[in-house]
Amino acid sequence: MGDDRSDIADLIGESPSSQHREWVLNRLVQAVLTVIVLAGLAGAWGEGVSSEVEATGADGRLRVTYERFVRNLGQTRLQVRFPPGSAQQGSIRLFITQDYLADNEITTVTPDADTVTADGDRLVYEFPVPNGGPLTVTFDLRPNSGLGVLNATVGGSTVDSVQLWQLVYP
Repeated sequence: MGDDRSDIADLIGESPSSQHREWVLNRLVQAVLTVIVLAGLAGAWGEGVSSEVEATGADGRLRVTYERFVRNLGQTRLQVRFPPGSAQQGSIRLFITQDYLADNEITTVTPDADTVTADGDRLVYEFPVPNGGPLTVTFDLRPNSGLGVLNATVGGSTVDSVQLWQLVYP
């Protein structure tokens, strides 16, 4: 019986060992493609469940929402939320590290800041806040650093700061 199979394989020019290698290669490619599709659905290639992150400061008052995985020259959003009572003398001061902002083109900041000043290694945005807040600031950004990891510190004068990182795809 076993000899019949090899005779048939010889007649049609197929080798059982090459068929087995082809079958293993097909299963491997299918597994890799499945992982790529599932990672994309989860957000590894941009928007998705695993990509959107909310980080809070140590005191839990400052909330920063951003995408963990972004594309170079794509669009992304960084949203910073201050709770009520965060204002001092009618304004809230928000700071972000300059290195992070240098690796991103800022397309819009909403609402408009009253002032933007440099303070050491960070930029400080000052927003007028009637009645003490709350305040939500949205930065629409375009990463332009190329492939790599971006780190930032976001904070305010009356809240603990937040550390964040983003992976930029080419």
